[in-house]
Amino acid sequence: MKKLILFNFGLGLLLLTFYFNHKDNEPVNENYQVYMQTQQSAQDFYRKQCGFCHTQEELIAPDMNKIKAMYMQKYPDREKFIQAIVQFVGNPDKNNAIYKDGIENFMDMPKMPFKKEQIKGVAAYIYNNNNL
Repeated sequence: MKKLILFNFGLGLLLLTFYFNHKDNEPVNENYQVYMQTQQSAQDFYRKQCGFCHTQEELIAPDMNKIKAMYMQKYPDREKFIQAIVQFVGNPDKNNAIYKDGIENFMDMPKMPFKKEQIKGVAAYIYNNNNL
């Protein structure tokens, strides 16, 4: 009987610890929270830095949805897709461009002063999202 009381007491303390340590509206999985923060910052970065030129109106540069479609054809694997985007954005060269219409109809993309990790985050955002 004494063991049962101690067991229930211990179980109760454990449950109370979890209850008071969990904050409302906080994801339980820390990896999910980091993923969502990364996706949000990549989305913001894309909209402010890439989306300025790569719009559906194609006034300055090709539509990112068209670029993505070409990359997806050649690099359906997520990691290879990201690697290819990072390589091109890090050193844009019209000879290495996948979207050939972009070469003919728009100016060459200038080299951007972005960090490799920023480009990786945006490339992952592009891979994961449609209607950019």
